[in-house]
Amino acid sequence: MPPDDPELRAPEGTPPPVQVERTAFYLESDGQSLFAWLHSAAGSVSDHGVLICPPLGHEQVHSHRTLRHLADRLAVQGFAVLRLDYHGTGDSDGTEHDPQRLATWQTNVSDAVAWLRNMAGCPKISLVGLRMGAALAALYAEQHEVENLVLWAPIVKGRRYVRELAALSQTAQLAGGADSACIEAMGFVYSRETADALAQVDLLSSKVRCKQALIASHANAANDAALLEHLSKQGVAAELMAVTGYEAMMAEPHETVVPHETLRSMEQWLQSKAMLAGATRHAAPFPSTTSMRPSSPAALLETTHRISRAPDLFGIMTKAEACPASLPWIVMLNAGSSYRVGPGRMHVQLARQLAAMGYPCLRLDLNGIGDSVLGDPEKENDSYTATAFRDVAMICDYLHALQPGRRIVLMGLCSGAYVAFQSAAQLPHPALIEGILINPLVFFWKEGMTLKDANIDQLVAWREYWNSIFKWSQWKMLLTGRTRTGFAGSLKRFAGHLMPRFSKPSTPSAFAPQLDYGHPARKDLPGDLQRVVAAGRRLALFVSDNDPGHFLLMYQARRKATQLMKQGKLQCHFIANADHTFSTAQARQTFYRSLTEYLRQRFGSGTSQEREADEECAVMEASLTA
Repeated sequence: MPPDDPELRAPEGTPPPVQVERTAFYLESDGQSLFAWLHSAAGSVSDHGVLICPPLGHEQVHSHRTLRHLADRLAVQGFAVLRLDYHGTGDSDGTEHDPQRLATWQTNVSDAVAWLRNMAGCPKISLVGLRMGAALAALYAEQHEVENLVLWAPIVKGRRYVRELAALSQTAQLAGGADSACIEAMGFVYSRETADALAQVDLLSSKVRCKQALIASHANAANDAALLEHLSKQGVAAELMAVTGYEAMMAEPHETVVPHETLRSMEQWLQSKAMLAGATRHAAPFPSTTSMRPSSPAALLETTHRISRAPDLFGIMTKAEACPASLPWIVMLNAGSSYRVGPGRMHVQLARQLAAMGYPCLRLDLNGIGDSVLGDPEKENDSYTATAFRDVAMICDYLHALQPGRRIVLMGLCSGAYVAFQSAAQLPHPALIEGILINPLVFFWKEGMTLKDANIDQLVAWREYWNSIFKWSQWKMLLTGRTRTGFAGSLKRFAGHLMPRFSKPSTPSAFAPQLDYGHPARKDLPGDLQRVVAAGRRLALFVSDNDPGHFLLMYQARRKATQLMKQGKLQCHFIANADHTFSTAQARQTFYRSLTEYLRQRFGSGTSQEREADEECAVMEASLTA
């Protein structure tokens, strides 16, 4: 496929651009499976390999898009580029609670380089690392000779990095600090053992074995300058380059901006140092493994799936060795613009947990998000793209072709909840039976709209005022003038929030199938709910106690929602002490328990209700075949 950076597009009249091939596979490291991508120029491969070492935790999720762009850029220049998920991160095996994390990650880097040398045929190796990935790259170069190092915003002092994680934990009012068993930062857990090991990282005491090094400095100029001096004293031809765009790259996934200028500078630096011959030998097919067996839970199999190439759709399926036909597919849609692992890696954990119960799960990237690359990069990373419904329709067809008759449940968080809901209202596929909506922020969307247009902040404020009406302590403060704005100011603010400025929904409309999938033509939540049940489907809503999804549902469609709840076609579940993305381990476990209990009650465990559901599947299979 063509490179997806705007700057890599060739002007009119020039030869066609270099095609980039992206291959997903698993490589083995110390007996464990690691997920990886190989980026290379189509039909040929260089003798110079580049390993991209990602950062950890939320920084890995936020920078995923940028590092994919960087891999494409380097592949166009003739490098064989490997992107890697360390053990216990991304789509790889393991969890953050496994022991000896830092030592394991160092082994992962070493084994990935060995794979580039032995399997991809690259005797020359360069490493590019971001944040803690830069530290891991430098630690590898302590023991092994490499051509070049690119250290992007490197963690020079691990102790300072751990303090940053602890500060994030405390800022979010999570469990953390020096006396805690672990640190939770932005949805990711670092055990005390891991934090202590990371704190011992000190690049100023390391001695690297490389010819050239580039320090791409973001903000920590003092530490980066000290690292430059340290490397230069060792005889390394080291350079310091100030780069821009770091903050935008590390923003929330739906707001990230790829720093193309910085990527171009790194690409040009590596190209100038590598002195590629230009002529590349024909690529020999390398042995690649597209499946792996997670170490826990046991008896599971994960496989990569290229669902479609036009449009590009990629996903990873998790299944038990024996999946009762009574249990449906669980399709996990992107949460916002987070790629398929989900916020805090919750999609990976949840998919493996549900698969162990017998539910086959597919976590995927919709086109334009994650590793489902969109042809027009200027339109990528759209959380609410209208093409999502086309993608879901293709996914339903794909799963039906794999196993006709097995039913399909769509599940999504945030924008994924919107896609699941509207797909249940629009798509005619008879295998689609349910949408599980997790913390939806909207039920209606149109092109050009933003979340600010949805009045989410005002809705939350209105709900808080509404709840305060029934609290005597709040009235007492108001009447005695002990509020921050005084008696008159409080009344004025309350009047301003007396009714949220939402457009009232239109009257419910009769069910009418749509031929063109996309955003609904008008805001009509009661009508959309009616279309869902008219198609024979159900809905389940899971809402954090501080999220507005349920309030929005009841405000816009109270009568219809109440009716469906009485009929058992809509269920609402509330998760206490949880934020929008379940960023604490306790909140995630509470949600997992609530979801799994609901699924057991809804579909059984594949034993008591298996015969009845199998008969239903047989009827469905006959109708689909017809």
